[in-house]
Amino acid sequence: MIPTKPSNVTWTDEQWNAIYLSGKNIIVSAGAGSGKTAVLTERIIEKIKSGISISNMIVLTFTNAAAKEMKDR
Repeated sequence: MIPTKPSNVTWTDEQWNAIYLSGKNIIVSAGAGSGKTAVLTERIIEKIKSGISISNMIVLTFTNAAAKEMKDR
C-alpha cells in the first residue's frame, strides 16, 4: 500500500508512487535531471527499512554518474 504523501515533501506524485509501490518490479524512465536516481535510491532505502535484504535486490542504472550517486547516498 502506498502511504499518503505529506504536503511538505518535494517528491512529485509520480515519484512518490515509484518510491512506495510494492509487490512489482518497476522501470523509471524520464529526462535528465528529473530525479530518477534519487527516486531509485529512496526506493531502495524504503525496501531495506521494511526488512528486505540488499542481497535480494537487482538494481540497474546506465551511467557511471548515476551509479556513483546511488553508492554515495
